[in-house]
Amino acid sequence: MLKVRAPSLPVEDVLRRVARGERPFLLDGAHDGDGLGRYSYAGCDPDDGLVWNRGDAGDPFELLEQVQRRWSTGPVDEHWPIAVGYIGYDVAAHVLAKAHGRVLRARDELGLPDVDFARYRAIWRLDRRSGLAEVLAHDGPSAQQLLSRLAGAPVPLHPPNAGPLSPVWSKADYLARAGRVLDYLHAGDAYQVNLAQRLIAPLNDDGALGLYLALRAIAPAPLGVFLRTSSAAILSNTPERLLRVTTAMVGGRLRVLADSRPIKGTRPRGDDADGDARLVTELAHSGKDAAEHLMIVDLVRNDLGRVAELGTVTATGPRALSLPLVNHLVSTVSACVTGSTAALLAAMLPGGSVTGAPKLRAVEIIDELEGVARGVYCGAIGWIGAGRALDLALPIRTAVVRGGELILPVGGGIVV
Repeated sequence: MLKVRAPSLPVEDVLRRVARGERPFLLDGAHDGDGLGRYSYAGCDPDDGLVWNRGDAGDPFELLEQVQRRWSTGPVDEHWPIAVGYIGYDVAAHVLAKAHGRVLRARDELGLPDVDFARYRAIWRLDRRSGLAEVLAHDGPSAQQLLSRLAGAPVPLHPPNAGPLSPVWSKADYLARAGRVLDYLHAGDAYQVNLAQRLIAPLNDDGALGLYLALRAIAPAPLGVFLRTSSAAILSNTPERLLRVTTAMVGGRLRVLADSRPIKGTRPRGDDADGDARLVTELAHSGKDAAEHLMIVDLVRNDLGRVAELGTVTATGPRALSLPLVNHLVSTVSACVTGSTAALLAAMLPGGSVTGAPKLRAVEIIDELEGVARGVYCGAIGWIGAGRALDLALPIRTAVVRGGELILPVGGGIVV
């Protein structure tokens, strides 16, 4: 691995410069909430990739594990994204259903790949704590190519003149579907179901970049993402980590460590410090929010426990996570894992905080009532590195722009 000092540029300028290349991305630590936003990464011009659609040969998680091994090159910095991309919610839901002999029938109206990762031979990294900006690269020519991009002119910004967001469902239709969820909950099928609907607005594809930069200025998130693929532009403002994998010496031997930070429980920020403190206290003492949070933490503990060393699964929290516009309850679930990367992805996806519990039945109810594929929304988005390293966010507050439309699914967990 080659490390080169990079020019000190604002993150938004870095994104506008790499946007001149192919498949530009920004993994955006725009807000250092709960320690998640320490690093920002950007890049363009990948040289390899993995694209998988349902119906293609092979298991998608095993294929992703195989390319991670192929792309790994010797000892490297553990905070080096070698490949960036996403896993769609629907492929994860189908893998879960298939493992239990079930079939899901939601139709795909987005036409995006189910798995889409690309390898970048050089990436820009900013450490918010030290202020250090570097280019991490496989070789000198790759580093120089990215440095040339960073020295170039930024792309012009087009005004993000999106039209009004319109729901696909009418209010009556939404309430009827929510009523069906309540019926299932009262019948004992599930404890919670996360029901989402889509909002759609006209937006030219060249307005996606300006819209993302406007969003990060208003509501910076710890795990924001801008990613332009061959199929769409993805804009994510998520604060939730689905899965991070690292390695460390524990008890005198090298172990694989995994952690997840589920979020359940939300209040707005107060108008002043006293008002904010009152809302955080209200959230911390809410019986409903505590029960819902514990339910999802237990689900994540169970998921991680399927591939963990016996006795190593731990949970800490809940604690308050304060973002610019909201306060959340967040916990950390961690373990030493023994299973393969493919087994870990199969265990953790789709994320429990965006399905409900128990996960399988919630996924079936979602499939029935939503009826259409979620795509990137509620899947996983982020990076994979060398060895077993990866860091994937859970893409809530996430939209895609393609074909002149902004498609923004919005949802929430329903309980009784």
